[in-house]
Amino acid sequence: MALGSWSPSHATRNETGSCRGPISGKLDGPADLHMRPARGDSGRLAATGYVCSRSLSRSADKPPAARACLAVPMANNLALEEDRVRSMGDDMTLEDVYRRAQESAVIEVADTSLGSLARLVESGAIDISPQFQRRDRWSAERQSLLIESFFLNIPIPPIYLAEDSARIGFYAVIDGKQRLTGVGAFLSGDLQLRKLERMPQLNGMRFKDLPIGLKTALEMKSMRVTTLLRQSAEDLKHEVFLRLNTGGEVLNAQEIRNVAYGGPLNELVYHLAENEFLREQFKAHPDTPMYRKMADAEYVVRFLALSEGWRRFSGDIRGELDRFMARQRFADPSVLKAYREKFERSIRVAEAIWGPEAFKWPGRDQALTGLYDAVMIAITELSPRAVAALLAHPETVRQAVDSLFRDVDFDVATRQGTNTPGRLRYRVEQLNVALERSA
Repeated sequence: MALGSWSPSHATRNETGSCRGPISGKLDGPADLHMRPARGDSGRLAATGYVCSRSLSRSADKPPAARACLAVPMANNLALEEDRVRSMGDDMTLEDVYRRAQESAVIEVADTSLGSLARLVESGAIDISPQFQRRDRWSAERQSLLIESFFLNIPIPPIYLAEDSARIGFYAVIDGKQRLTGVGAFLSGDLQLRKLERMPQLNGMRFKDLPIGLKTALEMKSMRVTTLLRQSAEDLKHEVFLRLNTGGEVLNAQEIRNVAYGGPLNELVYHLAENEFLREQFKAHPDTPMYRKMADAEYVVRFLALSEGWRRFSGDIRGELDRFMARQRFADPSVLKAYREKFERSIRVAEAIWGPEAFKWPGRDQALTGLYDAVMIAITELSPRAVAALLAHPETVRQAVDSLFRDVDFDVATRQGTNTPGRLRYRVEQLNVALERSA
């Protein structure tokens, strides 16, 4: 059941045709946006206020009660938008492109209580970790500040959800994962408030420690939730995610890649990134900075891309990885199977021969990207018979490769300017020669 109902007093027309209401600020937009009451028990989120829906077609029985437009913040990276515009066709006029864009988004806007949101997340109705989402970033201190903000009545940015296209009543978080996680952590009792200055009385408290009145007051606090309904263009949720997130804490290259190139290949990348040996080498276990930055996934993409193109690598590593993901985004299952086998074979052989020292300079504890490239790619160049020979006498292989560490040129190619084309080719070729001689 909805916590409230819509009435004309919630939104009033002004002389310019824009509207004012529970959405903060003045909202101007095309005439094909209409206001309608929020729905409660019909599969939508319970809410107060109104729902704003962009019509896909104008009809005589749907008069424009009010006109509004929910603008998405601009982003620095517009790759998805450019792809969508290009996909509309080069022969379309600017007006055609604009009209198509207006028809691509169907949205609801609602105010939903914190208690309801926490329960929806806990039940799985709201997925806070869809494939395109960033990994957890907020500390307990930052989560504590969020909870304090609710008590202080400080405005909180809205949550953006995307309705599941296949399952009614299920949603994925586009933006607001950290806010939902923080609320859920406190209401469930997992979060103990700390380092608060405005309300120091809360420090050390969990939800169960609050007076009953404050518990109820907090659970009844609400956040604005904007939902892209299933009728929206399929790629719109990824574009909205990019625009929202690049407007705040800047996404790194792999986080953007994760959003922009979702699909079977991306799913394979994150599956392969779960390899324990890879994570151990680069210290990318969950709850580590490397994991939160998706460094483990980027190492997988790096290997797959460079193992195909290391001989013709231009030096633009970000572009190389982006182009690989775009080109093979929807690769055939047979191609994906080959990628999986290639990665698993290389990482398995590296672990079998070198163990925990696989990608490390002698006497150093830090794995090197340059050495990772050389070892992993050189193994792909070997025949199955050669690999079997190497595995039969790993000590001989280690001794042969150790001689490379005394080569000044190999040292430079492995540890300095590792994305230089010549240095990439040199270190892979030298490692390959050493392995071939040992086979």
